[in-house]
Amino acid sequence: MNKKKGRLVKTGILSALFIIFVSFMTWFYPFSPFSLYKSYTYKPTEVLYNNKTYEELLNEFTEVYREDLEKAYESSPEEINKMVVQTQYLLPVFEQNWLVGTDPAAINQEQLEVILHFTENSRDILLDFTLQEDYTQEQRRELLNSIHNMFQLEDRIEYLVDSKYMSRKNLAYSFDNLRGEFRDAFRFYVVPFYESAK
Repeated sequence: MNKKKGRLVKTGILSALFIIFVSFMTWFYPFSPFSLYKSYTYKPTEVLYNNKTYEELLNEFTEVYREDLEKAYESSPEEINKMVVQTQYLLPVFEQNWLVGTDPAAINQEQLEVILHFTENSRDILLDFTLQEDYTQEQRRELLNSIHNMFQLEDRIEYLVDSKYMSRKNLAYSFDNLRGEFRDAFRFYVVPFYESAK
């Protein structure tokens, strides 16, 4: 009877230690293989750019862009500005909910893969721009800067995908930086490149 009781106590202690370990890993290292949910809830803060939120800047650009797109479609096939037309396929990467709003967003590994896929597609679109139009030397330089920004974003996202043991605190810092870099990539795409090349 004592042996059976001793085994039960050991099993109970091991089970409790295992539960404590998994709970610890789930909370402190959300993407670790030991984490139950493999998800991190990112709580973005509001950042202003010249007293405007990112959402306001995005909405302002979208309004102007709709007009540019209508004009582009009204042009003859020889005169159509393909960069303007294809910008519509670039915008979704900058319109992701976790970039625009300030509501908490749960991000898991699959969503990181989707964000990475969006970014890779956007980089490919920008690379296509280099073949489509005759740009000035300055415009070409700005386009190359935008392409470089996309490559950097890809690297950052891949780092997050591969960082299984990044702590909650480091994830918050990394997502803040990534969000800022996406927003900067948008602003630098719009001005000076888009504005000068449209």
